[in-house]
Amino acid sequence: MTDPINHESIEYSRMSREQLIAHCRNLYAERGIAALSYPALKAIPKLYLHLYDNDLSQKTLLKELGLEIEYKEYRVGQPFKYGETTRVRWTWMRLVERAMAVKEKEGRLPPAQWFQKNGETAVVNALYSLGYTWDQLQEATGDFSNSNFVQSRNGMRWLSHPEASLSNFLYARGIEHKKGQRYDAAFATTATSKYAIYDLHFLGRSGDWFDVEIWGDRPNGHNEAKYAKVRKDKEAFNQINPNFLGIHFSDCYDERKLELILQPGIGIVNPFKFDKPTDHLIYSTHWSNADELLEFCRDLASKMPNGEFPAEDWLRKRGRWKDRDGEALNTLSVYIKLWLGGTRNLRKLIGQSNVSTIKWDKASAIEAYKAFYDRHGFTPHQVRQMYRTKKGQPFEESIAKESVNLSYAIAKYAGGATEVNRLLGIPVKRRTSAKD
Repeated sequence: MTDPINHESIEYSRMSREQLIAHCRNLYAERGIAALSYPALKAIPKLYLHLYDNDLSQKTLLKELGLEIEYKEYRVGQPFKYGETTRVRWTWMRLVERAMAVKEKEGRLPPAQWFQKNGETAVVNALYSLGYTWDQLQEATGDFSNSNFVQSRNGMRWLSHPEASLSNFLYARGIEHKKGQRYDAAFATTATSKYAIYDLHFLGRSGDWFDVEIWGDRPNGHNEAKYAKVRKDKEAFNQINPNFLGIHFSDCYDERKLELILQPGIGIVNPFKFDKPTDHLIYSTHWSNADELLEFCRDLASKMPNGEFPAEDWLRKRGRWKDRDGEALNTLSVYIKLWLGGTRNLRKLIGQSNVSTIKWDKASAIEAYKAFYDRHGFTPHQVRQMYRTKKGQPFEESIAKESVNLSYAIAKYAGGATEVNRLLGIPVKRRTSAKD
């Protein structure tokens, strides 16, 4: 990947120590941890000289950026020469990847003895040399959704969808974050488990790193009692940690709940990093799920006689489509609502916004109203007002037009916005100048 920064035009000699640190943080954000290796820093003309003059050796720089452990893990994972051959050291991620490959082939994760008898002794040796247990490997492989890593938009791979959703939320807002690191060794003295890893860390606005655990209900579908005990130990250990956050996994899918949960650490930051044209139409917490779902929906549309994505009653085999060939796609319908904001928004995302099969009645009007509110955080009436008074900001003209159509539909079929807000439990501050 080509470095977008033009280093020749930067006068490092004029930078303060803090500015040099900030510059290197940008290098890390753009190119990853490899950009902070000694050879990479030395390769940038005059940069390392001025880092050193400001008492920022590579080791000190990593410490200032809070990236010491991540860099150590990166170094461990780099190839090394062993005689005439090049080898790669074992890391936790590589270990889990290998275990997942075996699990997919065998249908389950075999016991350690199987690995030893089938030429995989290195996996067992690496596990214990890295300080992990077989139970932890089983737990890690069981957390994968559909036996795959879940990749967030910044390219990081996570062990679960909630982790990837939280990563996407932070990435969209330019919040630096990294994978979870080991608990302090003191954890082993206070808990039944000898070892624990946080799920994620993010850099708060105060400059402090926050430690995050994402709580499940029944991890891997079993061993609920053990998980409850481990969670209790972790909560007790972090009781005096002012920068600890425990988040229920379902909240990681909810943009509004995450805003409130993370507000003490990062404030309220609107998403601004959109890598794909459709990103602004989808909640950032849904990006990892939406990418795969969109491809499936595009493929389904291409197989329809008219090339258009079908209506919800077709998916669910209802009404005039109850006798159509094929199975009902009820689950797909649910996920389209959950991840993509409903069928209408899906059509926008795949370039078919001109296709509309909505027949307004009370139920469809209320459903569309709620989907609009869930998607934008404002009612159609509020968007109309904001669009008028702020000359289109922060909403596009197409969204403003949609708000007008919905306002008319609600007024005609559902008794007006006030009644629908009450019905849906939407808190709206009344203004004397506003009318439904």
